[in-house]
Amino acid sequence: MNLNNKKYIVFVSISSDLYGSSKLLLTLVLNLKKLSKVYQPIVCMPCEEGLLKDKLTSEQVEIIEMPILKLKRSMLKTLKFGTFYKEYKEAKKIFHDKLNGREIHCIHSNTLATMFGSIYCFRKSTFHIFHVHEIMDTPKLIKYFFSFIQLFFADKIVYNSKATEKFYINTLSALKKKSIMIFNGVERKNKPLDKNEALRIKKSLFQSDENTIHIGLIGRFNRLKGHKLLIDAFEAVRVERPNTKLCFIGSPPEGQEYFLEDIVELINNKKLSSVITILPFQEDIYSIIDALDIIVVPSTEPESFGIIAVESMLSNTAVVASDLGGLADVVSHNETGILFEPNNSHALSEAILKVIKDENFKKHIESNAYQKAKELFSSETMTNKFIGIYNTIS
Repeated sequence: MNLNNKKYIVFVSISSDLYGSSKLLLTLVLNLKKLSKVYQPIVCMPCEEGLLKDKLTSEQVEIIEMPILKLKRSMLKTLKFGTFYKEYKEAKKIFHDKLNGREIHCIHSNTLATMFGSIYCFRKSTFHIFHVHEIMDTPKLIKYFFSFIQLFFADKIVYNSKATEKFYINTLSALKKKSIMIFNGVERKNKPLDKNEALRIKKSLFQSDENTIHIGLIGRFNRLKGHKLLIDAFEAVRVERPNTKLCFIGSPPEGQEYFLEDIVELINNKKLSSVITILPFQEDIYSIIDALDIIVVPSTEPESFGIIAVESMLSNTAVVASDLGGLADVVSHNETGILFEPNNSHALSEAILKVIKDENFKKHIESNAYQKAKELFSSETMTNKFIGIYNTIS
């Protein structure tokens, strides 16, 4: 097909990292290229270096670096949006220059916090899709603000879980007429590592032997991921199972390094540095998951989905997760993992110990989880559902 006959889908990414929503955007864009002969993706992102930019460049996906009008909590608290007008004018000029006269089919904003697509489409009557990856529940002002943003600035709203959809529709029922739920799609191309290779990684990264049980938390260091909660639970686990080790994999957001510093200080104060390892963000996350025995997702506030839980299910690694938000959509209690009472370190330690003590139960939930992940959270299914939305746009 001649490139001039392509229909351009413009994705707006909030960052160039490869966490959460950015990882989903990459999956969707690359699958769109592979599965559709009609739609051509273009990705708008901030002027910054990162793995998302590197991956898109290597796959020859067109990138437009420009201001994406990122909403910050501080703006909502002070109601100061003075920089937006200047940023929008700059972004619009760059956007038009790069398009060079090409018409776009729609703009797909990959999170609620990117406002370029909202303003541009509102002024241009261009079709706008909000792909919602976040549950903004505190403070109340933010919850209602983002609900009304969706109502007035989106033609279609795609929620990434039942929990996310329920949260916003319960906040503002008028959103229902514009809404659809599409589960995040996660793919694993390579098979899980065999026991010998997994043991090699354990010895290399954690200086452990085959008798050591490894518990991992993979995700950003921030206020809601539950690192402190897991440390408290881990202390209780070690009383019964001293052959356990804990691993944190991830990095703090830029400018918020104090989250990591607080965790390091807590580990040192509790004299746990010999049994807790901290690794920075890892691009090849599946090899790390394969080397761990249990993945814990102890979120203290609602997650909209929980990609790491699905990635662990695809790796045949047992999952223990907070019973809130989208995690409850992903994990079926005692069938594909364990859900524990949020913010309860005792409940978390008991859940971890149940997996450790009952090997048959562990194998049962791992086998079920793998099948569920393959059936419900397929990246190809997700992409085809989005193509179905794009096909409805006149």
